[in-house]
Amino acid sequence: ERVSPRQIWDRFPKFVIGYVFTFLVILLIGLAAPGLLGKAKAAMGEANVFRGIFFVMTFFTIGALSNFRKLWEEGLGRLAAVYVVCLFGFIIWVGLLVSWIFFHGMKPPLVTG
Repeated sequence: ERVSPRQIWDRFPKFVIGYVFTFLVILLIGLAAPGLLGKAKAAMGEANVFRGIFFVMTFFTIGALSNFRKLWEEGLGRLAAVYVVCLFGFIIWVGLLVSWIFFHGMKPPLVTG
């Protein structure tokens, strides 16, 4: 069965285009006016908050639009359930143990004003 280009376009995550476009704009600004590179870095630092928000919104909407009942019917729901059980029943605890082994003697840095 062949997949049409239209179907590929419909399924393609469009936010990737935004990432590539933003990268190219900053690259062109940096090449055209190297003096603006410092200002662009400062602006990107300020925009980092929005990057985090949009990243969370992207995956939230993927979850909001997912039909978990359909996934369960196809057998993928059981796989997701096993993943959640393994994550909360095993992986997190192993991660906490490894973190404790490596960092149990360290003191956190103090913020002084």
